[in-house]
Amino acid sequence: MPYLLIFSFLCLWPSNKESTTYSFSKNDNARVDALLTDFLAKAKLPGLSIAVNQSGEVIYAKGFGYADLQKKTKMTPTTQIRTASVAKVITATAIGKLVSDGKLDLDAPLEKYLPYIEPPYASLTARQLAGHTAGVAHRPSSNRVKKKHYAEVRETMAFLKDMPLSFEADTEYAYSTLGYNLLALLIEEISGKKYVDYMREDVFAPLGMTQTFPDQKNDWSDKDAKMYFFKKGKLQEDKKPVDGSYKLAGAGFRSTSVDLAKMMNAYSNDFIAEEVVQLMFESHHLKSGEKTNVGIGWRLSEDMYKSASIEHAGSWQGARTVIVHYPQYQLTVSIMINAKCTVFIEETAQIIARLFLQKGNESSAIKERNDVLTVVNNKSDGTTETYKGKIQLSETGLGRLEIETDIGWLQNNSIYSLSPDNDFVLSTKFGLLYLHLQQQPVLEGKLYVYQRPSDAYHMSQKPMLFFSARP
Repeated sequence: MPYLLIFSFLCLWPSNKESTTYSFSKNDNARVDALLTDFLAKAKLPGLSIAVNQSGEVIYAKGFGYADLQKKTKMTPTTQIRTASVAKVITATAIGKLVSDGKLDLDAPLEKYLPYIEPPYASLTARQLAGHTAGVAHRPSSNRVKKKHYAEVRETMAFLKDMPLSFEADTEYAYSTLGYNLLALLIEEISGKKYVDYMREDVFAPLGMTQTFPDQKNDWSDKDAKMYFFKKGKLQEDKKPVDGSYKLAGAGFRSTSVDLAKMMNAYSNDFIAEEVVQLMFESHHLKSGEKTNVGIGWRLSEDMYKSASIEHAGSWQGARTVIVHYPQYQLTVSIMINAKCTVFIEETAQIIARLFLQKGNESSAIKERNDVLTVVNNKSDGTTETYKGKIQLSETGLGRLEIETDIGWLQNNSIYSLSPDNDFVLSTKFGLLYLHLQQQPVLEGKLYVYQRPSDAYHMSQKPMLFFSARP
């Protein structure tokens, strides 16, 4: 996939205590089921697990497809799957708790808590590490270190020996998983407990996260989903799992969609103090004044309706994951897939969230359509291509978009209504995408990939595709 997914600039964040209740009917539940069933089939995924938490209560949780294709073991919302980099916001939640308890100053140098830490790491801060502005390398320089199990966090400090910082802290943003190893060490020193013990006893237990564990392959059980990957377009089981202990704090947990949804209760039930929550959801600034749009672990985003959200996604061997949270509405969507795959997972989660945020029983304005189209593809290099197409749409909001193009994933996709008016979803092999249809006086459509302000396909700029009914 040529499209990168990063996040929109946000200026003002609503208080995390604000909450709005929306109606959600059984019919809406069926719409979520239909969308995810279609996406699973279109993307040829083995299985998908989803949970939705609103105002502290899990209001929807379901599994689709299979945790084990060979045994035909059904996926459930409590099936354990690798979190991949969603582990970073699990660790960030622990950091928020320590700050709330008055035990950690986010802007104090590491040497205040870790007197043995050596330059150039001694002067780094927890804020810089959590927000990826510290200059710490992303991964170990050698793949050999990934082949053993690390019983102690401190063992992984050897990865950083003789490894200089990539840049002066706070002068750039560069994603770093190894930086979270330092945060795990910081948690150990401040709490007086092993990182895994602090997470289990002081984070997971209070939040009811009973199915979240370190990702250690020798501990896997029948509750864990099998891991899959695509090779030449065909799904295969990955039978050589890499032990996650070398990057536990940054990508090395197993969890469930239900547990990830429960984690967000920490941000509304005073487990993390309200003022600390606000701090965690604020963008860090570089020395230049530029915003990174990343807070304490969390990425700051907005959806197609310009509603503020925080989120984090992950991709690793046998897993694709995301958690999206709307502070204003106290709504969280967590999705876990038991395959390494390229999908627009943030958009997919945000579209599902929108089905839970409809205010609706409004009467539908959708009309039956069967139109021939002229389709313009706004390519990422600034050029355009024009194709022929066809759209079919029923008054129920179901339909199909067909495009005569050599871009395979755009050729033939299902349409679902997202609201009673002009908002729709295009279900593609790479996920659920926002489709705006203006039906009068002439049908026009705009398909968006909307995550990055600098992306040519961002909502405030050109749509990825524009089409209109041919005269």
